[in-house]
Amino acid sequence: MARPRRNDNRIYLHLRRNGTRFYASSNEAVEKDGIRRFRITDWGSVKDGNIFVPGRRFVYAKDRWDDFVFPPEWDISAVDELKAKYRPGRPAYRKEDRSLLYGSVWFLTEIAGKTGIIEDLQAVFGGNQDMVRDVLTLAFFPLLSGKSYNHLSQWQRIERMPSDSPIESRDVTLLTQAITERNRMDLFSRRLSRIDRSHVLCVDSTSKSTYGRSLADIRWGRNKDGLALRQTNEAVVYTLQGHMPVCYQEFPGNIPDMRTVEEISLMLEHAGCPSATWLTDRGYPTQAVLDFLLRKGVPFICCVKAGSSIVSGIIDSLKAGKATMGINPASGEYEFQQDVRYFYEGKGGAGKLAADLRACISYDKVRAAVQERDMDIALKEQSLELGDLKAQGVAFANPKDIQDDCPLYDITFTPEGRILSFSEDRRKTEGKRRTFGYIALLTNRVDMDAAEAWDTYRLRDEQEKYFADMKGAMLDDRNPAWSEKGKEGRMFVHFVGLSVYSYVKDVWKRLGLKDQFPTVGSVIDEMKSIRCIEHTGKARIVTPFVGSQLKICEYYKLDVPEGCAPKVKKVNFRTGRRKGKADQN
Repeated sequence: MARPRRNDNRIYLHLRRNGTRFYASSNEAVEKDGIRRFRITDWGSVKDGNIFVPGRRFVYAKDRWDDFVFPPEWDISAVDELKAKYRPGRPAYRKEDRSLLYGSVWFLTEIAGKTGIIEDLQAVFGGNQDMVRDVLTLAFFPLLSGKSYNHLSQWQRIERMPSDSPIESRDVTLLTQAITERNRMDLFSRRLSRIDRSHVLCVDSTSKSTYGRSLADIRWGRNKDGLALRQTNEAVVYTLQGHMPVCYQEFPGNIPDMRTVEEISLMLEHAGCPSATWLTDRGYPTQAVLDFLLRKGVPFICCVKAGSSIVSGIIDSLKAGKATMGINPASGEYEFQQDVRYFYEGKGGAGKLAADLRACISYDKVRAAVQERDMDIALKEQSLELGDLKAQGVAFANPKDIQDDCPLYDITFTPEGRILSFSEDRRKTEGKRRTFGYIALLTNRVDMDAAEAWDTYRLRDEQEKYFADMKGAMLDDRNPAWSEKGKEGRMFVHFVGLSVYSYVKDVWKRLGLKDQFPTVGSVIDEMKSIRCIEHTGKARIVTPFVGSQLKICEYYKLDVPEGCAPKVKKVNFRTGRRKGKADQN
């Protein structure tokens, strides 16, 4: 006779042995293809025969703690301690005595609070403070140590991280796999709620190399790091006013930038993004993308190739003297703006005239001269290479390879694959020379002149530096995850870390801290020597803030913890009376 099904939604735990270890496990019924199976889930470990030690999965399931049913002989005092953490009042410190580095963690945590990250995470995870602390710990760890998560639990013996309990490699997997798509979109919605129509959103993507092959999005593509590795593509939307990322999306490694626009638009729409201005580079605006953005009514500033058919006629008019460019004294470049007559495909398939589309053309004589010189160098180098290969009589199994290496020449091959002759491809080189020194932008529904559009577009350099920080400071230049759920969770964690790091970097650059500290990392390291000392049954001690540490708090407008700032004597040593303001100074 089959065992009757339980319908009380309770989670019944039992002891499960695996080798020499014992786990507190449950058997949960799941239906798949009409067949009922049982899935074993470990919620913690059992020590000394009956002492329950909660695991990360149990900690994260705060909302279901009352649903767990433990064997009566188990000691579950650890569960009572967990519940006490969420009651009013702060529990006394009862763990081992320790003295840990704390200043850098305090600084990053304060910045996370200042930028709203902590508030957002608490809302995203339903008030689960343990999960918030663990996410912050994973987000801060690469910035503090420069090491992989394999070293995290050991590092927690040196530095007081937001998480009190050690996070082992298995815990990292549990945390990243516990982060859902709903969590991700909730975080985006909260980050995007801080921007408005006046913001400019920089939309760009980068490739992330990987040694693995198991993830669905890993494909051969145009690797921007120049590595012969498969990759994924990661698109990030970055606000130029707030200097922080607001959302991200991963794509297959072989998808071009222009194919990602619709998905990015939908993601922003689902997250409640206002109609802010988009800023993109030359990889995005094809006619299909322009039609889509114009049809959606998206304000944008797009860089297009100077040889594009949309702006080539304007450049021809400028070169022929039919229109005059004005010089911008600030940039030293010549600029020109003109309305563009462009018909896009409307919703019903009929052509519709773009009412607010303008072209902003920039010309720099120095840039033109440099490009001309680089072209001459490339022609010379390719000519020498082809001459040597012809003289040696090298036979190529695939002649297309040498044609790709020397694209400025027309090459003729013998039937055996040897170079017979070569000559400069005048059509290609003259086409390139025609646009030397020119850069073209398209703007739509943007109230800017040519100078303002160019000044805004130059800010996208921050986006490139964001990608450099992602692959450098956050050690996120590879895909270490082996599962789809784990990969998404790691991207979520890195997004949190980079949001904090981007704010630190913005203040460092904007307020002149870079004159005192050569890198953002040196700002964080300056705070590291501050310690947190915890002794059993005693109040926590945070060591004093001194010198540059106080100056950093001043720059970032952070309140120094009580008792950590230099003390000012408020009593006159002669009279014993309280000093006035003049005396205190």
